[in-house]
Amino acid sequence: MSRKPIPVLMALALCAALGGRATSVEAYFEHPLSGTVIGSMNKAEKDELLRAINTLLDNGKDRTAAPWNYPAKGSRKEIKGTLTPLKTKTDQGQSCRQLNVRLQRAQQSGNWTGWFCKQSDGRWLSRSVSRD
Repeated sequence: MSRKPIPVLMALALCAALGGRATSVEAYFEHPLSGTVIGSMNKAEKDELLRAINTLLDNGKDRTAAPWNYPAKGSRKEIKGTLTPLKTKTDQGQSCRQLNVRLQRAQQSGNWTGWFCKQSDGRWLSRSVSRD
């Protein structure tokens, strides 16, 4: 069965909901995200995280962690995290990067790793890549 690429934030949400085992968009709707850092994020927080991830995938160096924080606003707690590109490789003619994301908000924390490949339109989408 071939897997379709999925957007970065959806891929992270899938990993958060299913402990890194997510493989399909359908699984996203079967498992609630409540109780996860990504599940607790509002649109503004998610947009900022996505911008940071895209910038890092475009420009970050492998094995170099980049801090990411979203300040507390009103009753919403601060989110602290690190984004780390682990490896870069070419797969099926696309530039692909393995990314680790660690996030913490109050007592919630999450740690996810996945592959993201750059599409011809410049977007980074999650997909499986061949093993070395």
